Parts: sequence; C-alpha cells; structure tokens
Amino acid sequence: MSSARERSALPTELPTEHASEDSWPTKTSTGCKGIHFCWAPHVRLGPPNSTNTRQERRDQLRRNRATAQPLRAAFPAVQQVRIELRFEGPSASTPTSQSHVLYPPAPAFFEYSCPYADCDGQFDLSSAVKAVLADATRPADGVIECNGLRARDHASKQPCLLQLLYKVTATYQQKS
Repeated sequence: MSSARERSALPTELPTEHASEDSWPTKTSTGCKGIHFCWAPHVRLGPPNSTNTRQERRDQLRRNRATAQPLRAAFPAVQQVRIELRFEGPSASTPTSQSHVLYPPAPAFFEYSCPYADCDGQFDLSSAVKAVLADATRPADGVIECNGLRARDHASKQPCLLQLLYKVTATYQQKS
C-alpha cells in the first residue's frame, strides 16, 4: 500500500505529452520506468451492466408516465379506459394476466414494461388506445411481440419473444 505522500504525488489529469492514444505509456513500455503509476489508453471494466440499463429504462418509463397529461385532458369525453393484458411465450413460465382501468385523473400513458425482470423491452399500446377512442363502437385487440432482449445469463442476450395479447375498451361519460 502506498503512503499518503506517494499518493499525493500521483497525477490527477492525463499527462499532456501523451495526447494521442497510440503514444500513451503502458506498464511494459520504457516510458514507465521509475514511475509509480502509468496511464493506460483504454481501461475496460467489462461490459455495461445490463441490470443498470434495464433499471434506467424502467425509471425513464416512470418519469414519462409521471409527466403525461391526465386522461381527462387528453380525452375529455372518456369515463374510463380498460386495458387487459395476457401473455404467451415460448417458456413454460409465462407472466400472469394484468388488467388496468384508467379513470380521468390517471395519466394518459399506455406503455408497459415487459413483465420479465431480466428483459429490457416494453409494449406501447398508444396506437391501440387511440384506435378505440376514434371508434367507440368496438374494442381494439391484437398481439404485440416484445422487442427486448433477455439476459438469462451474463454472457449472452436472447430475444424475449414474449407475446402480449391485449384488449382495450373505453367507456364514455353520459351526456346530460
């Protein structure tokens, strides 16, 4: 372990005489003799942490939901929007169904994260909701495949392939 005096002598910025990456000293170069610390041109600490990336995407989704305008402002005549989600996938363990009922104070935000914790994908139902609101006589239903990648092990990422079967219905306020 180095003493406090030796540590204070270490450079805090890149040396200016090594401006190009090709000329930077390494531990095996002759330019490092007698120096306690050498700068390396590329320090790689490993691949980016996919857990952080997924968490960042989920946080961004939460922020987008929080800043979305209320349903009553986006669609004033709507009393509620019901979104039913059912999942099918290639594996035996598929996520359970979900049902979301949005009332006028709820954010008019229709994007949902893939329910697999190790997946970075999401489902955007905005166009399906707009289709229902454009023609209130019939619900919108369809299938969307997850566009995300799953990190089942740290070495490889595989396509998620989870399918979302959705049904969107809207109820309108009674005209008085």
